[in-house]
Amino acid sequence: MPTSSVLIVGAGPTGLALAAELAELGVGCRVLERRREPSSLSRAFSLMPRTLELMDMRGCADKFVAEGLPYRFAPLGDARQRSLDYGMLRGGYPYILVMPQSKIEEVLEKRAIAAGAEILRGAAVTGLTQDTDGVQIQVETDEGERTESADYLVGCDGVRSTVRDLLGVRFIGRSYRESVIVADVRMDRPPRPPVYGRAGRRGSVAVFPYGNGVFRLIVLDHARMGIAPQVPITRAELEESLEAIAGVDFGLQDPLWASRFRSDQRQAARYRVGRVFLAGDAAHTHIPSGGQGLQVGIHDAANLAWKLTAELSGWAQPWLLGSYEQERRSIADETLRKTDLVFRFETSRSAAARGARWLGTQLMGISALQPLVIEQFAGMAQRYPRGKGEHRLTGARIPDLTLQGYDGDTYTVFQLLRRRRFVLLDQTSSGRCAERVRSGWGDRVVAVNALASGGGRLAETVLIRPDGYIGWAGPGDPRRLLRGVARWCGPADAGRLSGSQPMP
Repeated sequence: MPTSSVLIVGAGPTGLALAAELAELGVGCRVLERRREPSSLSRAFSLMPRTLELMDMRGCADKFVAEGLPYRFAPLGDARQRSLDYGMLRGGYPYILVMPQSKIEEVLEKRAIAAGAEILRGAAVTGLTQDTDGVQIQVETDEGERTESADYLVGCDGVRSTVRDLLGVRFIGRSYRESVIVADVRMDRPPRPPVYGRAGRRGSVAVFPYGNGVFRLIVLDHARMGIAPQVPITRAELEESLEAIAGVDFGLQDPLWASRFRSDQRQAARYRVGRVFLAGDAAHTHIPSGGQGLQVGIHDAANLAWKLTAELSGWAQPWLLGSYEQERRSIADETLRKTDLVFRFETSRSAAARGARWLGTQLMGISALQPLVIEQFAGMAQRYPRGKGEHRLTGARIPDLTLQGYDGDTYTVFQLLRRRRFVLLDQTSSGRCAERVRSGWGDRVVAVNALASGGGRLAETVLIRPDGYIGWAGPGDPRRLLRGVARWCGPADAGRLSGSQPMP
């Protein structure tokens, strides 16, 4: 019976990101994937700025940037071809990185394997049991059925999750009646600029280039939304929709891949049952508007990985694993609400909706308002709930601030987070807080005495979680700070006293 610390079911972006995170933290993990070969389909096709920041915190953002195409402008779809300008974002990634999901999975899989994770393909989960000591699953492979066990299991196996079904967890929500077309095509006369969008009475179209002569085409055609998803998509149909909506002829060739699909808007009733967790599309699914699905799944993985590591290492407080569902559900609730509004906004044919679309386009075209909209799509505005009386920064994203150490060294927040520990920033001149934290939590916290610049006003002391969110902030009072550190990181010396391995 093969045994792992964590078993992951599903080798999509969420499962592979989780495997990479856990393996880099020194946790033994195995990924079980029903498909025998990696998918060659593009499916999702972008990484947003906040997701790239998470990759930067792990020192691998450059691998994605090297394989993708950065695009600063996202078209609004009006006749004037105005765009949202992602160059207005502050930070190292002021753009959308266009990159097919198959390539994203390839980079994540290489990262996971390099760190020591195992990927087993052609392995279908057929049964699941658990007790207070661990999880056991039955797995069907070409060699026959076998049992695998682990301390914890995470279902990252998509909308039709076997793990979720075996747990008996309801997937609450509804299905949309309207169908949308996505296709990967070559074009003899591609648009200029290559990122293109147009909306009209008949619907909307959008084009995004992959950089290899292939383009992602998205068609929302009111006249064809009622067609059943299983009806094949032809080049003639795509050409007719493009002509009717945008009045253009891009010289389409036969689609390399095309899908007519109807989205669901659903969320699992529970993200955790005992020692089993759900993440990514297994926990929540929504329409692809805004490119949020893949991002939310990768962020689920970043949130859960360090908490599982803390539990396995023996220093997690009793509430820590439970905070995964609380925090990630708050993000999923907001994402489902916004994507539902966007889809209704895009698909309604009423005069009021047409007027709202026109007004919305005009407002988004105003430069002063654009940063507010862009930050939402980019993931920069996401934050976790904070408790009563906690500092206003608690739960907020930390930007990649430049830090000037009192010892003369200069470094950034993300460089420190690459050590995959908490980071304590002590901006007081005495440095007593950093010294106290180093003496008691040095195996879990990188404590620095430095001043931050270029990112707005921070508190005197800030505790940054391994996933790049602020866990605690406050004045340079060691007693208050140490209570906050103990809440997140367990008692001083807990890692050494438990005999567990420190976070790398």
